[in-house]
Amino acid sequence: MYNALIFLHVIGIGIGFINLIVVSQQKSSENQKVLMMASACGMITILSYLFELIGTEFNEMILAAQFGYIGKCYMLVLMLLFAKNYCSVNLSSYIIQGLFFFNSFILLIVLTCRYHSFYYKTAELYTDGLFPYIKVTNGIGHHIYMFVTFCMVIYYSYIVIKKLKDSVGIERKKLFLLLLIGIIPTLVMALYITGLFDAVDLTPIGIIISCSIITFNVINYGLLDTMDVAKESIIKHANEGLMITDENNNLIYANPVAVKIIQRANEQEVVPDFVKWAFSQPNDQGFIKISQTQYEVRVYPLMEGTQCKGYICWIYDESFIDAGNKGVVL
Repeated sequence: MYNALIFLHVIGIGIGFINLIVVSQQKSSENQKVLMMASACGMITILSYLFELIGTEFNEMILAAQFGYIGKCYMLVLMLLFAKNYCSVNLSSYIIQGLFFFNSFILLIVLTCRYHSFYYKTAELYTDGLFPYIKVTNGIGHHIYMFVTFCMVIYYSYIVIKKLKDSVGIERKKLFLLLLIGIIPTLVMALYITGLFDAVDLTPIGIIISCSIITFNVINYGLLDTMDVAKESIIKHANEGLMITDENNNLIYANPVAVKIIQRANEQEVVPDFVKWAFSQPNDQGFIKISQTQYEVRVYPLMEGTQCKGYICWIYDESFIDAGNKGVVL
């Protein structure tokens, strides 16, 4: 088991390094910088636990554990900041600054834990198991840190799930993976806190998995593609409704305006299926009246060379146009 743990964390360092390289090579943006710092914190945590595993003396093992808190204290705060920016959530800068200050305080008391019992009441080297490890008795500082950490994870999950519910297609996959990035290390950390794995801190393993997911999300789904984010923002805040289907007419995206129109059309049973109706209009243009509001739909193929990759449907509110762009409330 000991050799397997060593091998796993060596592989984890490689995964963390690859993740850091992949994120650093993306287009420069605030989100890219935040995610790069979070990735660096994750790699520090993995590396420090490897040093702790291969240590044989108390002093070098406790030093490695203290070094790991440089990553632990800031990784989650940075991921929360990334999720806040990515999901366009209004969160006071004072809260973010407060979390950075709190975690800096935790880092300080961990680095000075040999001189007080606020974070660790006791810390002893055990050599009776499969490998030497430090067994600690946690103090009030550790309990406060854990409480704040779980509160951050809960809020992180809340803002990602809230946006996930309103997303479809690739964006939904991005957000689902983003949710896993925050939840997986927390779950394995919770297992360690329960005492089921007294000699092994599973948190770095959770971070290794999260680093793998970040790399996959960035490469496969373009998590940090600035142009994709900009296009999505423009579409999301457009006055017109927008629906996109694949080549088989399966709906893969609808902006907030289109979602409201679809809901109202289906509730009032104007047509059996509004989406199917919109994409089946002759001459790629149709008209429909919903709650005294006249809408025009226009459908265009999404072409890649000579191959049709799907269809896009714009929904125009004619009362909005006739009123000189004054708009109506859906």
